[in-house]
Amino acid sequence: MPILSLVVIVILAGPAPLVTQGPPNAIAKARELIQQARYDAAIGRLEQVLEGEPNHPDARMHMGTAILYSERDYLKAKEWFEKSFRAGGGAAFLVSHSHEVLSTGDLADTCRGWLFLRKGEAEFASDKSEHAFRLSHSEIKEFKQNRLTRQMFHIEREKKNFNFRPRSGEEGEVLLILALYKKFPG
Repeated sequence: MPILSLVVIVILAGPAPLVTQGPPNAIAKARELIQQARYDAAIGRLEQVLEGEPNHPDARMHMGTAILYSERDYLKAKEWFEKSFRAGGGAAFLVSHSHEVLSTGDLADTCRGWLFLRKGEAEFASDKSEHAFRLSHSEIKEFKQNRLTRQMFHIEREKKNFNFRPRSGEEGEVLLILALYKKFPG
């Protein structure tokens, strides 16, 4: 194709559309900022989304996550997660998944990822895809705090046990996760 024809096509087509930072992009960026422990920046992004869409379920969910990790305010985070559940969203937590049978509270072989709780399901989105799962509440046999280490919890499915430690490493975060799982069974 001659260069002149190409120039004419570009001129007639007009300028390329602008790429905007709409909610999906803004929320993905906020999630990335939370993973990097840049909570104030994530909160700023989420506030912008919520100004335009106050009931956006994912913005509410990630606002709860950012507040949880930045302020360690479990009650305030719980309020945001409950708002998200009511809007059709859920709760999100950064966790480490142990690949070993636990005999101590130390984790040696792990992967990291997001634990999402939604009405009727729990999902682990792992950085190692072979460890990711999505389970309905009916598939979950047990979702409890570990007896050995109170800063951890497990999800059991048909004789398979998944052990997790939340990012904060605090029992309060474990208790919040368990409370939300029980409160929104589906």
